[in-house]
Amino acid sequence: MFNVLIVGGGNIGFRHFEGLLSAGLPLNIYVIDPDPEALNRIKNKFHQAAVNHISCHSAESLIAIPDKIDLCIIATNSKVRLEAVEQVLKKTSVAYLILEKVLFQKKKDYEIMSQLLKDFHVRGCWVNCPLRTLPIYQEIKKKITAKVNISVDYKHFGIGCNSIHQLDLLSYLTNSQDIIVTTEQLESVVESKRKGYLEVTGTLKASTKHGSILTIAANSQSPEEYCITFDFGHERWTVFPLKETCKVELIHTNTHYEKAIQYPKQSCLTSLFAKAILVSGVCLLPDYETSKQLHLALLAPLNDFFSKALGYEVEECPIT
Repeated sequence: MFNVLIVGGGNIGFRHFEGLLSAGLPLNIYVIDPDPEALNRIKNKFHQAAVNHISCHSAESLIAIPDKIDLCIIATNSKVRLEAVEQVLKKTSVAYLILEKVLFQKKKDYEIMSQLLKDFHVRGCWVNCPLRTLPIYQEIKKKITAKVNISVDYKHFGIGCNSIHQLDLLSYLTNSQDIIVTTEQLESVVESKRKGYLEVTGTLKASTKHGSILTIAANSQSPEEYCITFDFGHERWTVFPLKETCKVELIHTNTHYEKAIQYPKQSCLTSLFAKAILVSGVCLLPDYETSKQLHLALLAPLNDFFSKALGYEVEECPIT
């Protein structure tokens, strides 16, 4: 039996739990959350699933977790994530970690996390930015011979909380980690749908030293339909994640066609990641150090923008 710990049983933690139930492995799953309602939801889902080879244990604290955890998923909000990691590593031996994003709010926390992984001999740590693992983007990567222009224009896109996914995709497609993020075209600060956090509207841009560009726009003029366009000269691919389709335009012949794609939900992805990690110790998600560099490239300019917009110096980036 593998011991798997989920810290944070809210929406994303619940999706991770769903994925573990269908991983096809013998598991002891421990879910920790201070909210009794979140734990009741977990319990109800477990009873409905009726999986014979899995046991489920839920609690409001870490008191009853075992001395050895094979995989720990930290699904808290960004404000308390580092604290949650520290508490877990001091309480039990952890082989592998998956961290939710946005990782942390403070710059210094990223180095502290790097040291924690060394001090507690964690064998592998990954960040849940899964776009690079999807077949459609792996296919697009093979098509790119030089630079690529990526654009997102979607009214309901959370630039603060979701841009790290697109930055990771840019990094993956271009084999580049030295990415520069600019915020000159951001417009305003708004309340996040997550209580206690903020969001931004306008346009965020990022670029690589080889000339690839990422543009993310989200404002009142942006369309209602979510799509991501990849332009690499001879072809233009537009992915519609919610419709699970892709439009391919062949520029030289002025022709196009559409094809169906798979855009799996988080529970399906967790099932795949958990099985690969527990059985083989490998994972296609970005490792912590890779994602750390991308996070820091995003947080610094965002903090500058928040500081100017709010009228005081912001050191803890208020996104999650």
